Amino acid sequence: MWVEELTIENIKCFDKLSLKFSSKANPRPHWITLLSENGGGKTTLLQSLALMLAGPESASQLLPRPIGWLKNENMAGKISVRLHKDENDSGNFGEQKKRVSFGYTQHVSGSQPITIRSKQHNQPGIHESPDKALTWLRQNAFSPHSEGWFAAGYGAFRRLTRSNQVIVPTLDTPSRYTNFLSQFNEGEELAAFQQWMIYLDYRDAKQSDPAAKRLFELGVAAINGLLPAGVKYDSIDSEGRILFDVKGVKVSTAGLSDGYRSILGLAGDLVWRLISAFPNSTNPLGEKGVVLIDELDIHLHPLWQRNIAELLRRQFPNIQFIVTTHSPMVAAGAGADALTLKVSGEAEAVLPITQNLYSMDVDKILRSEAFGLISTFSPQTEKKLNRFSELQSRPVPLKKNEAEELTQLSLFVSETNPFGIEAFSPDIEKRINKIAKDLTK
Repeated sequence: MWVEELTIENIKCFDKLSLKFSSKANPRPHWITLLSENGGGKTTLLQSLALMLAGPESASQLLPRPIGWLKNENMAGKISVRLHKDENDSGNFGEQKKRVSFGYTQHVSGSQPITIRSKQHNQPGIHESPDKALTWLRQNAFSPHSEGWFAAGYGAFRRLTRSNQVIVPTLDTPSRYTNFLSQFNEGEELAAFQQWMIYLDYRDAKQSDPAAKRLFELGVAAINGLLPAGVKYDSIDSEGRILFDVKGVKVSTAGLSDGYRSILGLAGDLVWRLISAFPNSTNPLGEKGVVLIDELDIHLHPLWQRNIAELLRRQFPNIQFIVTTHSPMVAAGAGADALTLKVSGEAEAVLPITQNLYSMDVDKILRSEAFGLISTFSPQTEKKLNRFSELQSRPVPLKKNEAEELTQLSLFVSETNPFGIEAFSPDIEKRINKIAKDLTK
């Protein structure tokens, strides 16, 4: 499965906004980056998409009382999505076996009574718009017994539990709504990483289960592939603690930094859910699906931000990742074929970024259409440089106080070298020397 289009109306900061992910030139982009300023609506878009990917029943569990979700409380909100069926997703649509694109809509009511399709709703909630496509999706895509139709979402506050308690070995098939819990509950801990590793290790040790051993090794390889150099999985000790080798030192998951725990929680949870969604697959990490990640860069050092998109794409090559970020390095690291969209909640516009971010350095990316910074200097330095430029371009003679100010600014520029140049141009240097000489007269 992958997402072709999302449209929302009267949801939070948006009157109406439509995001088209699919095009003739790139019908299935594997990586989509959503950019905006703080408050621009990125999280709202990912949560709206999660509600649609989860299905009507799961959406009501994720958001039982959508208070504050409507921009205008006197009108219903509307979320529409178009999903594309992959060959490994179960089900055929009646006799029309070639149909692979399915659209459906859900409505949102808030604190005020609202009529939706001639039916009044007095309580906040999510309400489906029944049609043949939704009936079919409910029986196939959103059924707990369906194979494929994979989707999962991760909020900005991804937390791997710090508990060192022994977890009872289990790997129950998760309910679909749990795939998106961390997007709606900031306190939700991602404990699946510990659960599936301990479970598979237990099966291998106690039952000599070759399938468990293979899945365990597959998961460990994926996780090691996402960690920085010098950090890798080590072992599970007798107390049920998962240990990592951090540059020669064994550290339990509880002792790892937030950055490591964020990636481990996400990667471990994703591996487990892919295994559950494709139980008969020889390569569950290579299956198709959709993964939402809010603020992918959070807790990550710039070195890791630079590589994380490439690493995720390498470990999960057929997943359609839809992520939000404030990091130019994450945006560039997604590669040449990534789709980058800049969202403005205030203007309710979507700007497809056409510049090749992947080929730019950070300074150029920040000053590109993607981020729109006028300057990458600090406000204090920018103010001095603007004043320096203004004064040195004025006709001589300068007023005494202006000449003194220019001399001080020229010293700042020469000492700090903010432009990264070897020296001033001869003309500027000659002019500054003349001003300094005039001041001594």
